[in-house]
Amino acid sequence: MKGAPLATLIVLAALAAPSAARSEVVEEIVAMVNDEIITRSDLQQAEQEMQAELYRAYSGKDLDDRVRAAKAGLLAGLIDRKILVHRAGRLYDMDKMSESLLQSFKENQKIKSDEELKRLLEQDGMTLEDLQQKLLEFYAPENVVGFEVRDRVSVSDKDVEAYYAAHPEAGEIPAEATLREIVLLAEGDRREARRTEAEALRERAAAPGADFAAIASEVSESGTKTGGGLIENVRKGELAEWIDRVAFSLPVGAVSPLLEPPFGFQIIKVEARREAARRPLEEVREELRDRLHRERYEKAYEEFVAKARKESEVCVFPRYASRVPEGAFPICR
Repeated sequence: MKGAPLATLIVLAALAAPSAARSEVVEEIVAMVNDEIITRSDLQQAEQEMQAELYRAYSGKDLDDRVRAAKAGLLAGLIDRKILVHRAGRLYDMDKMSESLLQSFKENQKIKSDEELKRLLEQDGMTLEDLQQKLLEFYAPENVVGFEVRDRVSVSDKDVEAYYAAHPEAGEIPAEATLREIVLLAEGDRREARRTEAEALRERAAAPGADFAAIASEVSESGTKTGGGLIENVRKGELAEWIDRVAFSLPVGAVSPLLEPPFGFQIIKVEARREAARRPLEEVREELRDRLHRERYEKAYEEFVAKARKESEVCVFPRYASRVPEGAFPICR
């Protein structure tokens, strides 16, 4: 059974267990995919499963953002999976696939006999046909994508070498510096009152033989004071623009002019620096191959899904049109 393993039989039971409401009322239809429907209950069940999975892995704002993003793509994902299951029916012997998936499922779940499987299914309100259908819906799309997309994407050594040559940033090790700072806080009206003090402090720190770290520990008003103003191993582009400029242009051992950030005055000494370098091609070859493969796969997958949608009869009912990307699917009339 290729792809991510199905966690437990209970997961499939939750996906397939029939709702009492379904047998009593006519379902509201959300979308049509060829000769099948997606109902409001299908969508709600998928949302519950998605939220349960995300709640187990995330919390706080990260959780909220991921739930919002997942919910936005949920209906389109359900439609695409049905499209791919239908496509699998044209590519494979679905009876053989179903039997193979069922056998793999029993092995993964350590189910020793058909009688044991039947008993577990009955406990969860499922039939064997329910289980086989859900296994197909879960895995058939992966098989289709593997056959029509993943297996057709390749990256040769020449592709990697051309990418390395065309992208100087590929494999780059950014410049890195270790600094010390002295800070005097002087916002608003206090700035001019402390300017003379700051200028004298800069002259003292830049004097031959001056112990910059000791001076920082004595007078600096930054949180780095206790460490002698030390700021270690910062990469180019990580710092505020005015610090970045002097950190990667001053000679090692030099002290900056008096800097005037919004919070007051700052003096920087460059303790050490490693200039930018580039890793050899052989060091980054497989990393670049993976990057190129991922980029090509994502592009090929998007093109494949767009083509599969066009070749299917799909529509979304007006009430749910806002749940899919604009223009992705026709509206049911």
